[in-house]
Amino acid sequence: ADNAVANYDASAWLWSAARSELARVNGVTARVDTRTEVPGTRQHPVEVTQTDRMLILRDRSTGQVSSLDLATLQMTATTRTTPGLGVNVALHEDAAFVIDAVQGVVRQLDPRSLTPVGEPVRYLPGITGGSFDGAGRLWIGVPSEGTVSAVTAADLPDSPASVSPGAGLSPERVETYRVADPAHELVISTLDDGVAVLDRTAGALVTVRGDTVRPTKLTMTSPGALPTRTSGPRVPVTVPGERRVHVIAEGGGEVGAFTVPGSGDQLSPAVAWADRFYCADEATGTIYTFDTQGRLIDTIRGKANGPLELEVRENHLFINAPDSATARVVDDKHQVREVDKYANDVLGGDPPPAPPPPPPPKKPKVGKPGAPRSVTAA
Repeated sequence: ADNAVANYDASAWLWSAARSELARVNGVTARVDTRTEVPGTRQHPVEVTQTDRMLILRDRSTGQVSSLDLATLQMTATTRTTPGLGVNVALHEDAAFVIDAVQGVVRQLDPRSLTPVGEPVRYLPGITGGSFDGAGRLWIGVPSEGTVSAVTAADLPDSPASVSPGAGLSPERVETYRVADPAHELVISTLDDGVAVLDRTAGALVTVRGDTVRPTKLTMTSPGALPTRTSGPRVPVTVPGERRVHVIAEGGGEVGAFTVPGSGDQLSPAVAWADRFYCADEATGTIYTFDTQGRLIDTIRGKANGPLELEVRENHLFINAPDSATARVVDDKHQVREVDKYANDVLGGDPPPAPPPPPPPKKPKVGKPGAPRSVTAA
């Protein structure tokens, strides 16, 4: 386990569904240094939520949430949630939350034991969002009210065993902003400090930074989408049905729009990274890269279609295809490198194949019998 303790500054754990395993990718070297299997999850969609010290998995097929000890690569705790897309896990430093969008319940957990911390924050049913901004606030959209609000985590005690619901430590709802008319359909993306809210009903993007709420009207003929998290000052709004991306400036107002090549509506929300926008087409496994002027700069062609996960972590963009053996890492100079998630010369790699059995011993050669020697007649 000593090898597992070493934690690189620029690493990310990436999921491989076919092998039911996690691979830790070093963003600096673009190589896997550790692999670990997660039993009972083969071919399941698994959500990976991570910090430098914590790793929480949620199996979308079963609803099971598991906490992985990065020092031992052992599961330390599990808890159950409702299977499917209506629940997500958020993690920031030592604060973990499970957000049940259907019920409107936001519950803090101790990531070491996955036990509840204090009382949950309750909203009306049908909330959206549930991710942290760069300042450590958890943002929740409440479409029934047309509002968005921030939740801060309770401090954890020194020992996970001392955590119990109602013990006086509870997360708090600290800010609420009106961003839309009630009952509008909302999608949110957290920012480095604040939140962006896409009002799909009105066709507008609203940013909340500090106490300033800025709406920007957009022209869209079909629903738009946002990434879970947006880094940098500009917010990309992707309209998959139009294969178009609108770019909203930090101070509000649309500063550009561009069209993504190809056909179909299986575009993932464009992700902003280091003055570029990366937009994945899951139908072809292709990722299109645009500069801030909307010019196509690069085309990254994958080896398989299917889901593509883009996440900015530790000054790198990690691109994972959970159904494929490969991933990619993009540094802040836009260098793209391919990663073999199934590398074997690492901790947790596949054992070498057994040596072939030795050949059977050769049979002694038998010649024709010769004349008997030293035979004396009796």
